[in-house]
Amino acid sequence: MNALKVRNNSNIKPDSVLVQGDLSSMDETQRSGYYLKVCESLGLNPHTQPFEYIKLGGQLKLYATRACSDQLRKLHGVSITIHSRELVDDIYTVVARAEDVSGRTDEASGVVSVKGLSGEARANQLMKAETKAKRRVTLSICGLGWLDETEVDSIPPVVKTSLPASPVVKPALPAPESDKKLSSFRELVLSVENEFPGTMQKMLTHYKVDSVEALVGVQMDEASKSLQKKLGGKK
Repeated sequence: MNALKVRNNSNIKPDSVLVQGDLSSMDETQRSGYYLKVCESLGLNPHTQPFEYIKLGGQLKLYATRACSDQLRKLHGVSITIHSRELVDDIYTVVARAEDVSGRTDEASGVVSVKGLSGEARANQLMKAETKAKRRVTLSICGLGWLDETEVDSIPPVVKTSLPASPVVKPALPAPESDKKLSSFRELVLSVENEFPGTMQKMLTHYKVDSVEALVGVQMDEASKSLQKKLGGKK
């Protein structure tokens, strides 16, 4: 990424921004401008909220959201395959391999603990490992060193901060009905996965998404019908 220019101000330390990525010395207006400049330099749509802020180690930094990795894959023609899945002593590891249009490849892992988990909670952790691996390898092959949002919650202590007033608009929170629908869909996915291992990955690949949560509207309805049919009408 090209170096981003920071407006001259005696209270701002350019090295902390450009070298360390610490945005705490900026005011809200400068921070919003920097945010938009980062999006512009990477070809990302700022209205999709590709980054969020996080306070980490006394510094205010950007971390990448799902919108960031999704757009980067499309922009750079990145394709991803799962290289391996392994469960060892309650530690589940997924290794994802990425390849861009030039043929360059990269690998990254997603690791989660499933100790003491069962049912939907365990299934969610398994899916999280896969999502984490895919997003980490996307950022890596695109040459970006930002944290991904799947890694943020595992780094204590962290404080997520809201984006200051800017042209970037936060998406609306899902309605309770949507939460209920997603929960039922997850249960269906888990049931099918238990009966037919590998179905979940085929479904995500088919719809070109990296998590169950990314399936919306018609996609989820279509996937539900397909999964119910695969179960032979048990659901």
